[in-house]
Amino acid sequence: MAVKIIKAIRCIQNDKLFYLAVINSRILKTMCVVSRKKENREKGFQRLLNPKRAKEIAKYLDDVRGVIPSAIIVSAQPNTKIHYNEDSTISFDTVENGFLVIDGQHRLYGLIESKNEYDIPVIIFTDLKSSDEVKLFIDINTTQKGVPAALILDIKNQAGTETKIEERQRILFDRINTESVLAGFLLPNESKVGKISRTVFYSSTKSVFEDSIISDKDDEVVFKVLSNYYEAIDIVFKRTNNKNARLSKTILYKSVMEMFDDISKNCYTTYKNFKVNSFLEIVEPFKELNFDSYTGTNKATQKTIVEEMKSLLRDSVIINEDMF
Repeated sequence: MAVKIIKAIRCIQNDKLFYLAVINSRILKTMCVVSRKKENREKGFQRLLNPKRAKEIAKYLDDVRGVIPSAIIVSAQPNTKIHYNEDSTISFDTVENGFLVIDGQHRLYGLIESKNEYDIPVIIFTDLKSSDEVKLFIDINTTQKGVPAALILDIKNQAGTETKIEERQRILFDRINTESVLAGFLLPNESKVGKISRTVFYSSTKSVFEDSIISDKDDEVVFKVLSNYYEAIDIVFKRTNNKNARLSKTILYKSVMEMFDDISKNCYTTYKNFKVNSFLEIVEPFKELNFDSYTGTNKATQKTIVEEMKSLLRDSVIINEDMF
């Protein structure tokens, strides 16, 4: 460990203090740490690093001899003992994990991957709480550039900006992803074919908490009803032996959720419960869906699926003279 003294500009914006400095990539390589959500489910908040992108940045610097003038933003941790001096310098201990990267992880790792050392503009925040770091990350990535929407939803609770419905959706998401037929098929902060992203899950379940038959029930009831609903749908889809009949397919999941309130009301009216077998009796006609034709992911495809689901449910109602 050594004490580093460098020139810096002290800046205050809306009562937030930070310093503008230039630091060599060799020092940043030893001091910077990235808090990744996949590696730290409770406190991580950064997106996954794309190694290919980092290597491309390194090649751009070394071979093309390009420049990266935009600053990396970091939060100085207490172990740096950072101090601003009267001669317009800052001093800090060059300790491991001393700078938490808020923005610019790919630029940083591109510089680290490079064969040469470079001076890098750095904005250093000090005395930030963990919630402040997360909120700053969200602010930067929603007002200046985009990151996956699922990641923003995933870390909102850490920043204290989560709505009540989002809080309930987070609790439901975690349980569905571990205790239902969809366990392992929900992705917390990224998107992938064949899996349901947090963004899709939140948009599809919002109505469950706002105006469904179970919207005024507690989280346990909501979980049990939805879990049973998913299981019934999953059983019917698997009976088709069609590889495209998967509840984890985004367009089918969104369509199934659009039908949830109608089907759950029908289930309660007919059977006075929300058991798997009761749901199964109602959704059994879905085995006739033309799964191979659902290749799109847009609203038009979803509308088609929902209309076909409704048509199958109508056709399954048998009326005879004994009913009058």
